[in-house]
Amino acid sequence: MVEDGFNTNLQFECTGTYKVSGVKELGEVHCQFAHGRLDLRRALAFSCNCFFAQATRSLTTRAFLAKARALGLASPVAGRSSGLFPALESETKPSLPYVLGLAADFKPNCLQLMRLAGLIAIGPGERLPVLHSSENFELKDREKPLAVALTRKSAELLRSSMRLSVQEGTSSKLDPQDKMQIAAKTGTTDHGKKFQSQIIGFFPYDKPRNAFCLFSPAGTSVDAAVPEASNLILSTSW
Repeated sequence: MVEDGFNTNLQFECTGTYKVSGVKELGEVHCQFAHGRLDLRRALAFSCNCFFAQATRSLTTRAFLAKARALGLASPVAGRSSGLFPALESETKPSLPYVLGLAADFKPNCLQLMRLAGLIAIGPGERLPVLHSSENFELKDREKPLAVALTRKSAELLRSSMRLSVQEGTSSKLDPQDKMQIAAKTGTTDHGKKFQSQIIGFFPYDKPRNAFCLFSPAGTSVDAAVPEASNLILSTSW
């Protein structure tokens, strides 16, 4: 969005519910709270679905998937195959299910998302080293270091919003005393009566050395992924 000229100061209203048109699978988009008017930085920090439903109305699935591919979400990692990535025919579908993480054919795995957190942390002009698994040093498909497919402006916005998420947003219970100076992004997907959630991030914010991703098969990010990640991170010596 930002790299295509999206105005990062543009604000949209979140009342907690937004009616969607043109997407058969989605009649409405919901947020747990009404966030009021907010810009892109705060929408990322507070994971505002209503903001993104409005802000991405002109975003094509082709453009979204091209960026996802450039960020390694269709590539193997640490000797493991990629998670589910859409076939070419999916590029004509509405983009919103992909934007909100609801599309059945787009399921990046945790290692891919951890690598994404690392790419955001180091910023443009760098290459993220190839991730190795302690269980398997045979690299699949001759993995190569990924270049950071983000502009400096995009990377700075993402890092800033992820830091705000820990300070005020959906990740605020991750490290309440700010011992680790974490930057993080949460995501919650609604599967009928069941929620699944994830959190990715890196730390320390000013000089990143560690990246992480945690998936919780049951519960929202605030109720499940964040406290589970907090327990793991704060109970470990780094």
